[in-house]
Amino acid sequence: MQPVVLVDTREHAEEVVRYIKESGCGVVKTKLEVGDYVAGRFVFERKSVQDFINSIIDGRLFDQATRLREAKLRPVIVIEGNLWEELRYREISPNAVLGAQLALHGMEIGVLYTVDKTQTGALLCLAAKKEIKSGVKTPKVRKKADVRSLQIALLASLPGIGPKRAEEFLRRYGTPLNALLNYKAWDIDEKHHAVIKRVLETPYSASSSLDDFM
Repeated sequence: MQPVVLVDTREHAEEVVRYIKESGCGVVKTKLEVGDYVAGRFVFERKSVQDFINSIIDGRLFDQATRLREAKLRPVIVIEGNLWEELRYREISPNAVLGAQLALHGMEIGVLYTVDKTQTGALLCLAAKKEIKSGVKTPKVRKKADVRSLQIALLASLPGIGPKRAEEFLRRYGTPLNALLNYKAWDIDEKHHAVIKRVLETPYSASSSLDDFM
């Protein structure tokens, strides 16, 4: 079984993805609720040294850290690049950066350093491989349903409709309610019209059998 790293769709570091694959792991792009990557039981937030410093200055770091900690995974912030070299050119005290890192440790958030995207990719794959060896499967990440998807699913659930035709009806009628009110005008065969009529117009307390229609 190939270890897999989940990559957030908003994370655009294609080099990291390439090095994850070159290190021997599969990649699945999905919308993560928190973090940039999930590997095994770990959730990773990747930051360049510039972004890490900026997030301390503008206060984003601890908002993100709080959200990472709320995930039911082990949170890790990966700092990519030479942090101390970068501090030579920034107007921020090294003590402020050290204090931020101590605060992260106090929140039980791991902090790891990588030299570049190559090493970050290798790290993520290593985390996924480690968990596979210990019998831990990559967790499934729950996606938030959006209104459009629910509308399509509602109409697609009717016999003989499906997602593609549901989208066509939504474009034509505007809303699921309008589509249902006009179901008699749908361009479908007579058999499915009869089944849908039975589903939509039969009182709840009546027989639920569709044997005569199928």
